[in-house]
Amino acid sequence: MTTMAAYNFKAQYIVGNWRDGRGEAEMIDVNPYTSDVIDRFPGASVEDVDAAYQAAVAAQKDWADTRPGERAAIFHRAAAIMERRHDEVVDWLIREAGSSRMKAEIEFGSVLGVTREAASIPYRMEGWIIPVDTADTESRVYRRPIGVVAVISPWNFPGRHYRRRTRPRHTFSH
Repeated sequence: MTTMAAYNFKAQYIVGNWRDGRGEAEMIDVNPYTSDVIDRFPGASVEDVDAAYQAAVAAQKDWADTRPGERAAIFHRAAAIMERRHDEVVDWLIREAGSSRMKAEIEFGSVLGVTREAASIPYRMEGWIIPVDTADTESRVYRRPIGVVAVISPWNFPGRHYRRRTRPRHTFSH
Protein backbone atom coordinates (compact mmCIF):
# COMPACT_ATOMS: atom_id res chain seq x y z
CA MET A 1 0.00 0.00 0.00
CA THR A 2 1.25 3.47 -0.83
CA THR A 3 1.36 5.82 2.13
CA MET A 4 -0.77 8.95 2.14
CA ALA A 5 2.40 11.05 2.35
CA ALA A 6 3.30 9.85 -1.17
CA TYR A 7 0.39 11.79 -2.66
CA ASN A 8 -0.11 15.50 -3.14
CA PHE A 9 -3.84 16.01 -2.79
CA LYS A 10 -3.42 19.74 -2.71
CA ALA A 11 -2.78 20.04 -6.44
CA GLN A 12 -5.18 19.74 -9.37
CA TYR A 13 -4.25 18.83 -12.93
CA ILE A 14 -5.16 21.96 -14.88
CA VAL A 15 -3.85 22.80 -18.37
CA GLY A 16 -1.11 20.18 -18.26
CA ASN A 17 0.27 21.13 -14.85
CA TRP A 18 -0.31 20.17 -11.23
CA ARG A 19 -1.23 23.31 -9.32
CA ASP A 20 -3.29 24.51 -6.40
CA GLY A 21 -6.88 25.41 -7.05
CA ARG A 22 -7.51 29.14 -6.92
CA GLY A 23 -10.98 28.97 -5.44
CA GLU A 24 -11.95 30.39 -2.08
CA ALA A 25 -13.60 27.22 -0.76
CA GLU A 26 -11.59 24.67 1.17
CA MET A 27 -12.23 21.11 0.03
CA ILE A 28 -12.16 18.49 2.77
CA ASP A 29 -11.62 14.87 1.70
CA VAL A 30 -13.32 12.70 4.33
CA ASN A 31 -13.55 8.92 4.62
CA PRO A 32 -17.36 8.53 4.81
CA TYR A 33 -17.08 5.31 6.84
CA THR A 34 -14.72 6.49 9.58
CA SER A 35 -15.20 10.28 9.24
CA ASP A 36 -11.39 10.64 9.25
CA VAL A 37 -10.14 13.67 7.34
CA ILE A 38 -7.84 12.42 4.57
CA ASP A 39 -6.74 15.88 3.45
CA ARG A 40 -7.75 19.51 2.96
CA PHE A 41 -7.00 21.58 -0.12
CA PRO A 42 -8.17 24.70 -1.98
CA GLY A 43 -10.99 24.09 -4.43
CA ALA A 44 -10.94 25.11 -8.06
CA SER A 45 -12.15 28.54 -9.06
CA VAL A 46 -14.46 29.26 -11.98
CA GLU A 47 -11.34 30.37 -13.86
CA ASP A 48 -9.62 27.03 -13.08
CA VAL A 49 -12.59 25.10 -14.45
CA ASP A 50 -12.74 27.30 -17.54
CA ALA A 51 -8.99 26.88 -18.15
CA ALA A 52 -9.30 23.09 -17.81
CA TYR A 53 -12.26 23.10 -20.22
CA GLN A 54 -10.45 25.25 -22.78
CA ALA A 55 -7.40 22.96 -22.60
CA ALA A 56 -9.68 19.95 -23.17
CA VAL A 57 -11.27 21.66 -26.18
CA ALA A 58 -7.81 22.30 -27.68
CA ALA A 59 -6.63 18.72 -26.97
CA GLN A 60 -9.82 17.19 -28.37
CA LYS A 61 -8.96 18.32 -31.89
CA ASP A 62 -5.69 16.34 -31.88
CA TRP A 63 -7.40 13.37 -30.20
CA ALA A 64 -10.06 13.34 -32.95
CA ASP A 65 -7.27 13.00 -35.54
CA THR A 66 -5.63 10.11 -33.67
CA ARG A 67 -5.80 6.81 -35.58
CA PRO A 68 -7.91 3.98 -34.10
CA GLY A 69 -4.91 1.77 -33.34
CA GLU A 70 -3.23 4.50 -31.33
CA ARG A 71 -6.43 5.22 -29.40
CA ALA A 72 -6.86 1.52 -28.68
CA ALA A 73 -3.24 1.27 -27.51
CA ILE A 74 -3.79 4.12 -25.04
CA PHE A 75 -6.71 2.29 -23.44
CA HIS A 76 -4.72 -0.99 -23.36
CA ARG A 77 -1.91 0.89 -21.55
CA ALA A 78 -4.43 2.37 -19.11
CA ALA A 79 -5.74 -1.12 -18.34
CA ALA A 80 -2.19 -2.40 -17.80
CA ILE A 81 -1.45 0.47 -15.40
CA MET A 82 -4.65 -0.27 -13.51
CA GLU A 83 -3.69 -3.94 -13.20
CA ARG A 84 -0.21 -3.05 -11.88
CA ARG A 85 -1.70 -0.66 -9.33
CA HIS A 86 -4.68 -2.85 -8.38
CA ASP A 87 -3.99 -3.00 -4.64
CA GLU A 88 -3.32 0.74 -4.42
CA VAL A 89 -6.55 1.64 -6.26
CA VAL A 90 -8.63 -0.72 -4.14
CA ASP A 91 -7.11 0.68 -0.94
CA TRP A 92 -7.98 4.23 -2.06
CA LEU A 93 -11.55 3.23 -2.89
CA ILE A 94 -11.84 1.87 0.64
CA ARG A 95 -10.44 5.10 2.15
CA GLU A 96 -12.11 7.71 -0.03
CA ALA A 97 -15.49 6.10 -0.69
CA GLY A 98 -15.80 4.18 2.58
CA SER A 99 -16.08 1.00 0.49
CA SER A 100 -15.85 -2.50 1.84
CA ARG A 101 -13.05 -4.50 0.22
CA MET A 102 -15.66 -6.51 -1.72
CA LYS A 103 -17.33 -3.37 -3.12
CA ALA A 104 -13.95 -1.84 -3.98
CA GLU A 105 -12.94 -5.03 -5.83
CA ILE A 106 -16.24 -5.03 -7.75
CA GLU A 107 -15.79 -1.37 -8.70
CA PHE A 108 -12.18 -1.94 -9.74
CA GLY A 109 -13.21 -4.92 -11.89
CA SER A 110 -16.01 -2.93 -13.48
CA VAL A 111 -13.76 0.02 -14.35
CA LEU A 112 -11.05 -2.31 -15.67
CA GLY A 113 -13.64 -4.10 -17.83
CA VAL A 114 -14.99 -0.84 -19.26
CA THR A 115 -11.43 0.33 -19.99
CA ARG A 116 -10.65 -2.91 -21.86
CA GLU A 117 -13.92 -2.69 -23.78
CA ALA A 118 -13.13 0.93 -24.69
CA ALA A 119 -9.97 -0.30 -26.46
CA SER A 120 -12.16 -2.13 -28.99
CA ILE A 121 -14.49 0.77 -29.74
CA PRO A 122 -12.26 2.77 -32.14
CA TYR A 123 -12.53 -0.12 -34.59
CA ARG A 124 -16.32 -0.27 -34.29
CA MET A 125 -17.09 3.27 -35.44
CA GLU A 126 -19.28 3.05 -38.48
CA GLY A 127 -21.38 5.18 -40.73
CA TRP A 128 -24.67 4.44 -42.44
CA ILE A 129 -26.19 4.82 -45.85
CA ILE A 130 -29.81 5.78 -45.36
CA PRO A 131 -32.42 5.30 -48.09
CA VAL A 132 -33.88 8.46 -49.61
CA ASP A 133 -36.70 9.05 -52.07
CA THR A 134 -34.57 10.83 -54.69
CA ALA A 135 -33.29 8.63 -57.53
CA ASP A 136 -29.51 8.07 -57.79
CA THR A 137 -28.95 9.74 -54.42
CA GLU A 138 -27.44 8.48 -51.18
CA SER A 139 -27.73 9.91 -47.73
CA ARG A 140 -24.66 9.08 -45.64
CA VAL A 141 -24.27 9.41 -41.89
CA TYR A 142 -20.83 9.51 -40.28
CA ARG A 143 -19.90 9.50 -36.61
CA ARG A 144 -17.78 12.51 -35.80
CA PRO A 145 -16.72 13.92 -32.45
CA ILE A 146 -18.75 16.84 -31.22
CA GLY A 147 -16.64 18.09 -28.34
CA VAL A 148 -15.65 17.77 -24.73
CA VAL A 149 -17.49 15.52 -22.26
CA ALA A 150 -17.77 16.49 -18.58
CA VAL A 151 -19.10 14.28 -15.80
CA ILE A 152 -19.94 14.97 -12.17
CA SER A 153 -19.92 11.63 -10.41
CA PRO A 154 -21.49 10.61 -7.09
CA TRP A 155 -19.03 9.62 -4.39
CA ASN A 156 -20.44 6.16 -3.69
CA PHE A 157 -19.28 4.37 -6.89
CA PRO A 158 -17.07 7.04 -8.46
CA GLY A 159 -14.85 5.04 -10.76
CA ARG A 160 -17.62 3.02 -12.33
CA HIS A 161 -20.02 5.92 -12.83
CA TYR A 162 -17.38 8.13 -14.38
CA ARG A 163 -15.65 5.52 -16.57
CA ARG A 164 -18.88 3.93 -17.78
CA ARG A 165 -20.01 7.26 -19.17
CA THR A 166 -16.71 8.61 -20.47
CA ARG A 167 -14.61 5.68 -21.79
CA PRO A 168 -16.81 4.97 -24.82
CA ARG A 169 -17.03 8.67 -25.65
CA HIS A 170 -13.27 9.10 -25.33
CA THR A 171 -12.71 6.35 -27.83
CA PHE A 172 -14.99 8.13 -30.31
CA SER A 173 -12.76 11.22 -30.01
CA HIS A 174 -14.93 13.31 -27.69
